[in-house]
Amino acid sequence: MKQEYHFEIPIVRTGTNCIKWDRRAGKFKEADVLPLWIADTDFACPTEVTEAIVNRCSHPIFGYSFPGETYYTSVIDWFRLRHGIALEKSWIRPSCGVVTSISYCIQALTQPGDKVLIQPPVYDPFQAVILGTGRSVVENPLIQKHDTYEINFDGLEQAFQSGVRMMIFCNPHNPVGRIWKKEEITRLVHLCRQYQVYLVSDEIHCDIELFGNHYTSVLSVPKGHDFTISCIAPGKTFNISGLAISNMLIPNPELNSRIGTQLRSAWLINPSVTGLEASAAAYTYGADWLDAQLVYLEDNARLVQTRLASEAPAIIPAKLEGTFLMWLDFRAFSLSDEALQEELIHTWKLGLNGGIHFGHGGEGFMRMNIGCHRDTLNQALDHLVQMYRSHI
Repeated sequence: MKQEYHFEIPIVRTGTNCIKWDRRAGKFKEADVLPLWIADTDFACPTEVTEAIVNRCSHPIFGYSFPGETYYTSVIDWFRLRHGIALEKSWIRPSCGVVTSISYCIQALTQPGDKVLIQPPVYDPFQAVILGTGRSVVENPLIQKHDTYEINFDGLEQAFQSGVRMMIFCNPHNPVGRIWKKEEITRLVHLCRQYQVYLVSDEIHCDIELFGNHYTSVLSVPKGHDFTISCIAPGKTFNISGLAISNMLIPNPELNSRIGTQLRSAWLINPSVTGLEASAAAYTYGADWLDAQLVYLEDNARLVQTRLASEAPAIIPAKLEGTFLMWLDFRAFSLSDEALQEELIHTWKLGLNGGIHFGHGGEGFMRMNIGCHRDTLNQALDHLVQMYRSHI
């Protein structure tokens, strides 16, 4: 008999040093905005995760530790059972965060000044780590088609021909909500192979599959194993991002070794003891909890789509296939990005992520986190409806 999960029960997060709620005033200059921005949810993680942490904390020593067999088995079994991906233990390199992993992949596999490609609008730390490591950003913007997005493969090949050394991919894509299809992944890997481009894929949202869409890892194409790295983590899936635990999946032993050497040069050797315990518990026991969360998220997404379509049709959400982040088109209001953000914050008390921060194609858009209690989401939608009515 499956356990019941109660995502509808609100949990107070203020006072816990929670960035999403406790840093509202610093982020938005307003202390009472509804925080629907940074990408964690307001849901309690699986009880097995907290039990695993409490059990480990019953031992009074937290010295230097390493991932045990249970840890590796939990990752391998999860991806085999959940996604049909056959991982090998030797591929798994535990790390302290996906963005950190991407940064060290860039440093290990490219040289200062090398070209690294991204596909905006896209998660803004990608550009930050490329520039921060002294590399050059090359952009291949996504193509918007009605309420969804496509990869510009012609533009991608032209960029590769210009000497791109690495591509940072996002699957599922943050912020536009696409889960890329198998044929798209296959075509991408073949192009990277043809032009000898390293492919580093941020797949942190891989478990948030909505409305019958299924994630396909870049590792599903064996011909790409020589140059492809997948970066995954349980943080978004189980709402444990604060435990700073992730994995790089690196089939090529030489690349694995080079990246390991780069990590050791910074003494980034192993994640925390509690992160390792929490991750193993989440992957081992969290499947039913995740299934229940996905149902709740789908209902939240339907609520956004239905209410905006009927009550504020000028605000158009992109089709959501994966992640708990919705991409909202405000361009019909004809506001500058600064004016749009200011009005949402100071008039309507909404703390969303400005689309402009995600690069080209983000102008006039906002990203909204729907991983929240439904009353909070309805309150946010009430404010968006009021905004719409004030402009018509």
